[in-house]
Amino acid sequence: MNIEGIFRIRLNDPKLNTSYPLNPVDWAKYKIEKKHPFLTKEALSFYIHIPFCTSICSFCEYTKMLNPNEQLQFTYLKTLERDIKEFIIKHPDITLFGFDIGGGTPTALSEDNFAYLIDIFKNTVNTVKLSQDFEPSIEATFNTLSLEKLRKIHKAGINRISLGIQSTQKEVLSINKRDAIPLKVIKKWISIIKHFGIQKINLDFMYGLKGQSIKEIELDIAILKELNVEQVTLYELRTNIIKYEKGKISREKLFESYLYLYNNLIKLGYFAQFGQNTFSLNQKDLGVSSYLRNRMIKAMAYKGFGVSAQSMNQYGISYNIGKNKTKLSNYIKQNSFEMKEFYKLPKRELLSKHIAISGYYGRFSIDIASEILSEDFYTVFRAEIDFCIKNKLIEIKNKDIRITHKGFKNYGTVFSLFFISNYYGDSTEQPTAAMPNKGLEG
Repeated sequence: MNIEGIFRIRLNDPKLNTSYPLNPVDWAKYKIEKKHPFLTKEALSFYIHIPFCTSICSFCEYTKMLNPNEQLQFTYLKTLERDIKEFIIKHPDITLFGFDIGGGTPTALSEDNFAYLIDIFKNTVNTVKLSQDFEPSIEATFNTLSLEKLRKIHKAGINRISLGIQSTQKEVLSINKRDAIPLKVIKKWISIIKHFGIQKINLDFMYGLKGQSIKEIELDIAILKELNVEQVTLYELRTNIIKYEKGKISREKLFESYLYLYNNLIKLGYFAQFGQNTFSLNQKDLGVSSYLRNRMIKAMAYKGFGVSAQSMNQYGISYNIGKNKTKLSNYIKQNSFEMKEFYKLPKRELLSKHIAISGYYGRFSIDIASEILSEDFYTVFRAEIDFCIKNKLIEIKNKDIRITHKGFKNYGTVFSLFFISNYYGDSTEQPTAAMPNKGLEG
């Protein structure tokens, strides 16, 4: 089957979005028992996962649990701190290019435990070298903020805070089991955050939610105009990740929602390339922390701490304990959350993972792709590139593969052409993209 045939088979497949691998079992053959070594002088980023939330939203795909008591929170943080310290002892010469604290909801911690979390952050960044563009970030929700938490965030040097709204419409939030926050409360906290001197406020919005139409999104845009925050991030509901009811939203409806959001955010003065999910009022700012910037664009190594956190480097990907587990309470009392599952990935799989992540950015670098492959990307994928350009699905600009308006209607299918093939029994006579994988050494 030719590339056009493969493309048509894959159209409208919900597996094809920004998630990879497409099925967890796809990596079973790459699982190993040995840890992936991080280089002593490696450039990398840190990520801390706080899995606690005050309520559980029906659309959330991340590892989370209802907020435990303060003692269990403290126990979790104590183990987290121990894991970080032990990693730094083994890697004293690393340079941190990013540090994100996410979840879950980090600000769901009690006042004392949140102070402890911030101390862990400060002690870590004071121990290692930092890059010049180091820009840490922390996630929060409006109903878990406090003046003292914001004071500690600012004093720690965290100048970007990302707040999940998802929708401003009470009915939409109720259907999706998320607490609605009154607009006056949102405005109050945004004003306070700015007063503290935290320079960048990002608001997360979702499209494709149950009960959401263009009418509700139009109301979101009107409120965003009032709030006038520095950054906005859009997330498409990934129905293949969660157990969602029948009647999934179509690709056409998802594209319609993104197109409406994109056009109106641009009208409000935000900058982004079409197909990108991060928007910023500053044209020189991509709307993300340095952790995400280096991960999406440069495929930089990162180390995750906490239950189920992911780590990635040139050898492959690993997951801490608790990945895909429902009863996290069984894991938060462990003496260490350190890596439990290890996957030594061929270069083609590493490239596929990077391209999937870069889908949030709407583009990926040919040079970085070639570096991951240890081969010339254009030579390897000439047939796929020519097909996509001929059909106006991508364009090449400044040595980037960029998704077009037409391509974004089925962006997952377009990007999947550069994945390792054979997921659907596409053909026994594979195109160029299905050349044999070359394993990584080490």
